[in-house]
Amino acid sequence: MLFILAMKIGEHMDHRFRAFTLVELLVVIAIIAILAALLLTVISKAEAAGQGASCKNHLRQIGLAMEMYVSDTKVYPRGMGGPPFRTWADRLAPYNSVPWTNAAWNCPTYIAEGGHVAWQPPPPGGGNFEAFSSYAYNALGMEGSGIAWDWPPLGLGNLNLALPENRVVDPSEMYAVGDTRPFQYHNLIGFDSQMLMSPWKIFRLENAQYTEAKAPHADGYNLLFVDGHVNLVKRRDYLYPPRSAKNWNRDHKLHRWSWAPTNEWVIQN
Repeated sequence: MLFILAMKIGEHMDHRFRAFTLVELLVVIAIIAILAALLLTVISKAEAAGQGASCKNHLRQIGLAMEMYVSDTKVYPRGMGGPPFRTWADRLAPYNSVPWTNAAWNCPTYIAEGGHVAWQPPPPGGGNFEAFSSYAYNALGMEGSGIAWDWPPLGLGNLNLALPENRVVDPSEMYAVGDTRPFQYHNLIGFDSQMLMSPWKIFRLENAQYTEAKAPHADGYNLLFVDGHVNLVKRRDYLYPPRSAKNWNRDHKLHRWSWAPTNEWVIQN
């Protein structure tokens, strides 16, 4: 009886410690790989959502600063100019708790200039300057075409002055500030960006060799509207004039007759 019991215990021990077959091992590895991929996807989505929320919060703070600026001055800030030379962000700086050149002021997805703001004002007598950040200002809609570095117009004339508050027809529909569109020259390393917004290709010349970065948030851009609210706008809508020209223009009209040729549109259908 004891012999039979010992045999059964031995059989149980042999069964418990039996080695995996190759097929079983491969199945376990496959399951672990699938679980890891699912976990990475969840983590990636959570990270992207956190970055988007942080960016929207930054834009809301910029919106509050703009609201206080307009309350004090009765005009919207100019895009760039002087004297002394200042950007739109410089004009809002007194109303912001964080300087616009601080990384904490910028979107977490910002990749231009290695993720750092580049700011080099022009010399006193005028000349070249650098102004890169993760957020850009709708100078085309606020001031007109002439201020925006010779980009095609959207139908507005060249106001070239600070825009009075009462000239914006529909503040809840008009873009004010949004994520920049970083681009990379093909013969250089790293990305650049521009502090003024445009719905057109960054360079008008056909032979301009550059690559534009993909949209920073869920195939879209976070945009601050003039009334202070922030929304994600899909790239296919934001950069397609038939769907967005009204949102760029202070008079909330399309002005189709003045648009750049179709081959200069970022989105063409």
